[in-house]
Amino acid sequence: MTERATVAIVKGKAPIDATRIEDMVKRAVALTGGFVDKIKTGDHVVIKPNLFAPYPPPVSVDRRVIAAVVRLAFEAGAGRVSVIEGVSMGTLMKRVNPARSAQTASRGYSTIEVMKMLGVKKAVEEAGGEVIGVEEAETVETDIEGSIALHRVSYPRVVLDADYFINMPAMKTHGMTMVTLSIKNLQGLLDTRSRYFSHRDDLDQHMVDINKIRKPDMVILDGLIGMEGLGAGESGTPVEMGVIMAGSDPVALDSVASMCMGIDNPLLVGTTRIANHDGLGIGNPFLIDVVGNSIDEVKQKFQLPINYTQPIESLVTGVYPNIDLYIGGACPTCWLMTAMFEAMLAKVPERVSLIVGVDPKVPPRLKTDLEHTFFLGECALATTGDLRDLRNEMQLKGIDRFLGGCPPYEQALVKLEDFMIGKGYLDEQDLIKKAEEQRKKFFEYYQSRDVTWEPEL
Repeated sequence: MTERATVAIVKGKAPIDATRIEDMVKRAVALTGGFVDKIKTGDHVVIKPNLFAPYPPPVSVDRRVIAAVVRLAFEAGAGRVSVIEGVSMGTLMKRVNPARSAQTASRGYSTIEVMKMLGVKKAVEEAGGEVIGVEEAETVETDIEGSIALHRVSYPRVVLDADYFINMPAMKTHGMTMVTLSIKNLQGLLDTRSRYFSHRDDLDQHMVDINKIRKPDMVILDGLIGMEGLGAGESGTPVEMGVIMAGSDPVALDSVASMCMGIDNPLLVGTTRIANHDGLGIGNPFLIDVVGNSIDEVKQKFQLPINYTQPIESLVTGVYPNIDLYIGGACPTCWLMTAMFEAMLAKVPERVSLIVGVDPKVPPRLKTDLEHTFFLGECALATTGDLRDLRNEMQLKGIDRFLGGCPPYEQALVKLEDFMIGKGYLDEQDLIKKAEEQRKKFFEYYQSRDVTWEPEL
C-alpha cells in the first residue's frame, strides 16, 4: 500500500488575537494526531522558528504562535522547552542597525537581539521556555548520511539531543528558492560559515541535506500573515492569510503550503521536489490528505519573486546605461547577484565595468579606467589570460575592486557599499535613514494587526 501523509490547515476568523491563535495551534496539532504519546513526561522539546531579520510578521514568525507552541508542549508533559534560531547572514553582517548609532552605519544584529526586539524572548520565557541563539550554542561536528551537496557541518547539540523537535516556518516567497517554508527553515541552525556558503547554484540540494541531520517530529507553520514578491525580507509584501498549518511530514507540508500560495504544481519548488526524490517525505499532492480547511478555502495567488516570472537576463544585461557588463560561465546565483550589484553601481556617476564568471569575453581595451573596473565572484577572480594581467595591474596600483566570494554575497555587498561611501557616491546617512524607514514600515504594519505588540528597542 502506498504511504500517505496528512497535513492540517486551520483558518481563523478575524480578529485573530492571542486567544484565537492558541485555539488554532491546538486544533492544527490535534488534527494531525496531537502530542499525546509523542511528547513524554520530562522530555526536552526544541523549537526552531523562522526569525529571519529584525522585523515582525510577515518577515518573522509571530511571537504569539511560538508561545502557544511552547505552552502546548508543556501541557503535553515536556520538562524543558528551548527555542533556538540563527538569524540570516544578512542580519548578522549587513543590515544597518539604526539603534546603535545615528552617526555611522553600524551593521548587524545577533539572534538574541532580534528575539528580544520582536518580543519573542519575553513571550517564550513567560510561557516557561528558554531562548538560544545559534551563535552561542554548543555545536557538534556532524556527518550527514546520504548527503549530496553538504556533507559535514557544525550542528547545535541541543537539537541533536532533543527528545522532540518542532520546525516552525513562516509562509513566504524567496528570491533564491521561490518559497521559504519548512525545508529551508532549518538553514538557520548552521554555523555562519556553512550558512554563508550555501547560497550558490546547489542551494536547494544543500537545504534538503540539512534536513537529513535531524528530521523534525512536527512542523507548525505560521501563515497568519504571509509574504509575497521579492522575499524573504525588506522587499516582500504582506499577504493576510489567517492560517496555521501542521503535519509530521515537512515535504508534504511544504507541498500543501505551496499550493495554498497559488503554486499549483508544488514540485516546481526545488526544495520540495528534491526532498521528495531523496525520500525525506511525500511531495506528491495526490498522496497527501488535507484535513481541517481545504486548500481551496484558503488559497491565494502569491506574486512570485521577479526572477521567477521573467528571464533573469532581463534584469542584468542591457539595463543600466553606465554599466559595461562582461559575464561568461556564471552560475544562476551569480546572475542574480549581478542584478543586485548592478542596482548599486547604477548610482555611480562615471561609467563602470563589471566582470563576472569563468570566462567572460573582454575587449583588449575597456571603456573604463581601473578605478571603475570591478571583479565579481571567485570565478572572475580566478580567470587567467588578459584578465589576470588586468587584476595584477590593479593590485600593483593598490586598486581593490575585487568583490569575492562564492557566491559574492553579503560581505561583497558591504565592501561595495563602503567603497561607494568613501567615494561620495553613497551617503552613510542615507543608509541609516533607509534602515529606519524599513523598520518603521514593518513595525507600523504589524502594530496595526496586533495592538498589543511594542518592539523592545
